[in-house]
Amino acid sequence: MSVGSLNWTSFCMPSNEYGMDKAAWAESVCHAIGGVNYSPVADAPTWLQLLGNGVWTMIWTSLFAFIVAFALGSIIGIMRTLPNKALSFIGTCYVELFRNIPLIVQLFFWAFVFPEFLPLSLSSGSGEMVHGGWWQNILNNNPAAIGVFALGLYTAARIAEQIRAGINTVSQGQKNAAFAIGFTQSQSYRYVILPVAYRIVWPTLTSEAMNVFKNSAVLYALSILNFFAYTKTMREETSQDIVILILSTPVYLIITYCIKFFMAWVEKRMAVPGLGSGGK
Repeated sequence: MSVGSLNWTSFCMPSNEYGMDKAAWAESVCHAIGGVNYSPVADAPTWLQLLGNGVWTMIWTSLFAFIVAFALGSIIGIMRTLPNKALSFIGTCYVELFRNIPLIVQLFFWAFVFPEFLPLSLSSGSGEMVHGGWWQNILNNNPAAIGVFALGLYTAARIAEQIRAGINTVSQGQKNAAFAIGFTQSQSYRYVILPVAYRIVWPTLTSEAMNVFKNSAVLYALSILNFFAYTKTMREETSQDIVILILSTPVYLIITYCIKFFMAWVEKRMAVPGLGSGGK
């Protein structure tokens, strides 16, 4: 198959999502480039509009998942460096559990297994009292919330290891100096240890931010209509595999590079004049 024979405007074909309002931006783009594939009187919006919605879903789910992962990962990472053996053990168990189980398995666990351990409650789907009915209601009505929760927990285990490594990299002299001027343990972490540790591990956190975005594609398994889910559906409906893969791949590249540049900007803002960052 030659490149010239490919249907490059197949994104402007009507989709299979009826009952959705058409977006003006997608209609304008397809009116300009859609050619014979675009029908302004079609009842369904174009695939371009659905893919745009999917990109937005992918972005905001990734953002919230990273916020959850960063906050929880920081807490777990700190716990693993505390002299309290019980807290350190809990942190270690969390990391070993969530880091070593594939994300797709964890998604299915939270969706189908976890509710069975919850008390009986009313399920809006069946109208009956079932185990974890309230959890199933969230899964049915807002699966993205469960997806963000699961992706955040998974990524938190990876971030926790990096935070732990960053804290252990802080010199003992700096830690002793914090105690010498009268800081409590919590004050030492807040004002001395963590600011240094975050600067050291920020480049690796940049990689995790990019990984969260890429891993968010797996959330389609919970019926979350993100970019990957719509490209998969479009491939099945239009059979334009090559065109879809060629034109959708740059979307991932552009967004991941935007994440990289944003995190690099934050790293520069955090840098202390005269001192390096990222372990330099």
